[in-house]
Amino acid sequence: MSDVSRPIRVVGIGNRDRGDDALGPLVMDALDDRLPETVDVVEHSGEVAGLVDLMTGAEAVYLVDAAVMGLEPGHLRVFDASAAPLPALGGAFSSHALGLSEAIELARALDVLPPVCRVFAVEAASFEAGDGLSKPVADTIPGVTQAVIDAIEKDTGCRIQESDDA
Repeated sequence: MSDVSRPIRVVGIGNRDRGDDALGPLVMDALDDRLPETVDVVEHSGEVAGLVDLMTGAEAVYLVDAAVMGLEPGHLRVFDASAAPLPALGGAFSSHALGLSEAIELARALDVLPPVCRVFAVEAASFEAGDGLSKPVADTIPGVTQAVIDAIEKDTGCRIQESDDA
């Protein structure tokens, strides 16, 4: 963890062994070497209490997760969860039975939701155990990575270096 008093935290939610649920952790892999030490990069299962703990005390939190929103697989939606609850989007918003939406609302109720809380949700095609990412979701990783970087820069003024791969 960062030693700053109110860190910027990026959380990739998911399970690397459940198809498109690996999106969050894989975006964390793509971000890890690009972000300054003042930004924490965390991989998390999506368990509610743990997510609330990660939000508590943060200046800003950016959450990346595969979702079921009724869109085309690979479609990215970005939500400002600090301004309003995540919308009910038909079916489970997250791939987790209880998870992201509940964690955000619990953090809001406990008054520990960071002033900046953005959710980067990508429509998943499959959450089958043992499967890899579907092509539409795999293709979103560079765009989601850049969207998170852009949001961090815009929201916090933190300058982030260009990737060596760019």
